[in-house]
Amino acid sequence: MTRWEAAAASLRGKRAITHHTSWVYLLSWLGIEEVANLEAVPGLPPSAAHLSQLTTQFANGGADVIIRAPYQHGKASEWLSERTDIPSVVLPLSVGGTDGAQDLFTLFDDIVARLKGAMDDA
Repeated sequence: MTRWEAAAASLRGKRAITHHTSWVYLLSWLGIEEVANLEAVPGLPPSAAHLSQLTTQFANGGADVIIRAPYQHGKASEWLSERTDIPSVVLPLSVGGTDGAQDLFTLFDDIVARLKGAMDDA
């Protein structure tokens, strides 16, 4: 954990828009603030009206990354990313969720690397 926390230190204080509220514990642990969700109603696909509201809300900043899981459709996160220039990243939600997440250790290695890749370059 110490190694992951050190690797993710640059992420502390960043702000994230998540597709769904499934990242609460991870974001809290890494010190990333969840500022919005693509799903206005958990479990229901993002509506055009909600995405439009998010576009207006984040057009001039206020978020550093948009996060979704591999099983969540990328259309909404990519659409919002294109209109706000906020990078979008897919994080594995469990072991096997991506090619790089083959066990518990590589799961967290992959998550930290993907977050850093999206936010440190932004």
